Amino acid sequence: MAGGWFDKIVNFLGYSDQEEELESFEEVYEDEPRRRARAPVLSLHSSPEVKIIVVTPGSFDEAENVANHLKSRKPVVVNLSVTTKEVGQRILDFLAGTVFALNGNMQRVSKDTFLFAPSNMTVYSEKTGSNPQDQYLAKFDRDGGL
Repeated sequence: MAGGWFDKIVNFLGYSDQEEELESFEEVYEDEPRRRARAPVLSLHSSPEVKIIVVTPGSFDEAENVANHLKSRKPVVVNLSVTTKEVGQRILDFLAGTVFALNGNMQRVSKDTFLFAPSNMTVYSEKTGSNPQDQYLAKFDRDGGL
């Protein structure tokens, strides 16, 4: 009898229809295995890690390795302090041509140190309104080389 008056109250409140719908809903989907919905995984780091290669070539033969790094789209800092003036000039000319062919850019960091960057990277200079390559070429012409 207690179940009878309880059912009457549940019916009066309008919950009896929901129980029947819920039972029919569970019956339809019990046969299918439950699969977990996969949400796309998003990386918190949107840009890949950038590695800068630092090279101190001792001979012109090492310039090809630097060019290979640039072709792999890695920036390279070249220190020419241990090379002779003539070898340094050849290495610099070769790498300047490589950077030009790859649409990259170069920046003089110090007297004997240069930064060569591939086309996927931008090098900003503190001097505004001037191209770092033009500055280098003007100084290079005035000084007669390294």
